Amino acid sequence: MKAFFIQKLEGLLLLGLGLMIFKLYVSGHLTKLIAPKMVPYALAALLAFFVVSLLRLKKQKQVRNHCDCHSHGESSSSVLVLKYSLFFIPILLGFILTDFTLSGEVLAKRGMAQQQTQKKSSNDAGKHVNQEKITVTDENYFEVLDDLLNNLDTIEGKEIELSGFVYRENSFTKKQVAISRLAMSCCVVDATLYGYMVNGHVSGMKTNDWYTITGTLKKGSYKGESVPVINLKDAEKIKAPKEVYLYENVQIIQ
Repeated sequence: MKAFFIQKLEGLLLLGLGLMIFKLYVSGHLTKLIAPKMVPYALAALLAFFVVSLLRLKKQKQVRNHCDCHSHGESSSSVLVLKYSLFFIPILLGFILTDFTLSGEVLAKRGMAQQQTQKKSSNDAGKHVNQEKITVTDENYFEVLDDLLNNLDTIEGKEIELSGFVYRENSFTKKQVAISRLAMSCCVVDATLYGYMVNGHVSGMKTNDWYTITGTLKKGSYKGESVPVINLKDAEKIKAPKEVYLYENVQIIQ
């Protein structure tokens, strides 16, 4: 009887895992946990969970009349509860949680990535810093960041516009914030914080709120590294975008 119960439980847990992935996919929350390039693998896992769970449930009917009274070496009830709770708890959280973004406390512990590198063609190098006004989008975020990092001595006075959420560290002054974005390469575990240091009247900008800002660039520093810094001209509060993460294959240098 115990083996029959375990088989039934395993089938239900696998079914629950599949339904959890389906719920996250339909609700649009799946890409807050994994990068879009990983979604096909998650959907393949969803299908596999459904198939295996149905096989487990079907197998139970086949062994239903068999006697389990002579089985040996079965795990104790406490061990079984611990083992299967490792599956049940994530499934439960996947169904009841609605906010999957990283908290401010987690971000504060990670800090901002000081730089990132990409392989770019010589035709693309420096193209953004030569523009009269630099507009940062989700699509060109890392290209612009690379250009600015590689041309810090020539960016003085350049106008820039970008959007992101307000991030602060304990070492920041009252006139300093970072307008930041989270980047994900594979899943939320490897999420990395990128940001532009901003100087100006920022005391009214609440941490984690989203803004579109404009300002002028200059060369500054962050934790001893040379970085682009923005002198704030204007800030407009906006709603958080549907996709809060940037997705890019980058080499992180902390």
